[in-house]
Amino acid sequence: MNKKTILNYLNYQGNVDEKTNQLIDECILEVQEKAYFKVTQQIFHLTHSPLKIEELDLIIPSSDLTHYFQDCHKCMVIACTLGIEIDRQMKYYEHIDMAKAVVFDAVSNTYLEECCDEYEKTLDLGMHTFRFAPGYGDLPLALNKPLSRVLQIDKKIGVTLSAGGLFIPMKSMLGMIGLGSQRAKSCHSCIRKESCALRKGGQRCYVID
Repeated sequence: MNKKTILNYLNYQGNVDEKTNQLIDECILEVQEKAYFKVTQQIFHLTHSPLKIEELDLIIPSSDLTHYFQDCHKCMVIACTLGIEIDRQMKYYEHIDMAKAVVFDAVSNTYLEECCDEYEKTLDLGMHTFRFAPGYGDLPLALNKPLSRVLQIDKKIGVTLSAGGLFIPMKSMLGMIGLGSQRAKSCHSCIRKESCALRKGGQRCYVID
């Protein structure tokens, strides 16, 4: 598991002390042991002006995605989860050890991202954009509801939505990937590079090894 990503989630700057490093290693082992990764996905056609998923007649009200998907005529909607045991362990640590709960949360986020990345590599996607999730940038969190419904994530991977549109289990994710145009994560290509707080602080939302 990439510790740079974990440290990004922790907003950690500078050298990592031995105690924190040991805590990260412990949480990595626990997350890998307790996680049960499940994933489902479906490909749809896109139309433009406005950006819309054709089969669902669903307009995507996002300047960010309109920019990133401008040369894409299809998109993949992908949903995944680490399962309920991760949530249970998180709540346990929140009651007995908040420092470990924070690290466990960061490790879980990283592991979910990495599992989804590895799954994507097994698919024949051709040229594609990076994964973009509702709630990120100006892509409305409310899109989780119609996209989750059409993917049947409750039946296929055991994930439901709260009234506020958040996933249960918490360590679950839904993302959209444009197909037909290559877009990698970089500060240079980011539509929000001028206003990004991370970039101003010398950090990134992605990892370069």
